[in-house]
Amino acid sequence: MKIVVFTPNDIIRRRLTDMLGADAVVAADDAAVCAELADADALIITVFDYSEAIGRAATQSQTLRWVQLLSAGFDRVERHGVRQGVQVTNAGDALTPSVATHAVSLALALQRDVPAMVRAQDLGQWRKGAGARLVTPAESTCLIIGFGSIGQEIGRLMHAFGARIVGLSRTARPSAFAETATIDRLDEFLPQADTIMVAAPLDAKTRGLIGRSQLALCKKTALIVNIARGGIIDTEALADALEGGVIGGAGLDVTDPEPLPDGHRLWRAPNLLITPHVAAACGPLLYRRIAEKACANAERFLRGEPLHYVVM
Repeated sequence: MKIVVFTPNDIIRRRLTDMLGADAVVAADDAAVCAELADADALIITVFDYSEAIGRAATQSQTLRWVQLLSAGFDRVERHGVRQGVQVTNAGDALTPSVATHAVSLALALQRDVPAMVRAQDLGQWRKGAGARLVTPAESTCLIIGFGSIGQEIGRLMHAFGARIVGLSRTARPSAFAETATIDRLDEFLPQADTIMVAAPLDAKTRGLIGRSQLALCKKTALIVNIARGGIIDTEALADALEGGVIGGAGLDVTDPEPLPDGHRLWRAPNLLITPHVAAACGPLLYRRIAEKACANAERFLRGEPLHYVVM
């Protein structure tokens, strides 16, 4: 058995190589991955390292049977390709606690107008009347687009603050704490939402899902938080909505393009809080969680058992 491992993270790499032993082949760069895939059975890689060249090699390999992603997203695999029949799995719920916490943190910071207060603090200003803009999640409606593991955890946290939760997904799975509906009813629920959380995967159906017409349906006080992928929201439409007061504000951990270029208009947009795609970050704890998921799936693969967290 030959399993190619490509990750810059020492904790994950050591854990995988210790478990896989002689079955592991550690690749140093793209070129090495492409060369090794010619006769590899599996590839373990972060989605951000899944380049166009690796996609071509994974499509051409006749031996490859499994790709394990060390992340939740899988959009780059869809974009760059993999041979039909190869199973693609992700890190499951390893990233869920930190990403959900980050999403709620962005929402709370916007609801409590923290960015404006930090700017006032930097200027040495005591803002009288600052409390007039502040709201809380209690008795508000939180609309979650993408009600998988991360979306459900966001909902659980927001529900604990007293919010009404509406979760949209392709299948509208029942929930103990949320109303659920299919994602094709998005336009119906947008006018009801005080906070809109984007937690869906990026694919052909969700790219540009939130555009001008959807933003126009929102309350003028609505807040939008995106911890999924930047391409789900039309960037220019969002910038126009913020500048024109169509919505109340936004919190973005992801952007399109990404990284956001110097001078991009979003840097100057009002009531916008941007973090640099760090929602999953929580130090060594995250890496241990990811390694555990990947190792458990590798053990199943070696035993010929069904894999967990299949996304493609």
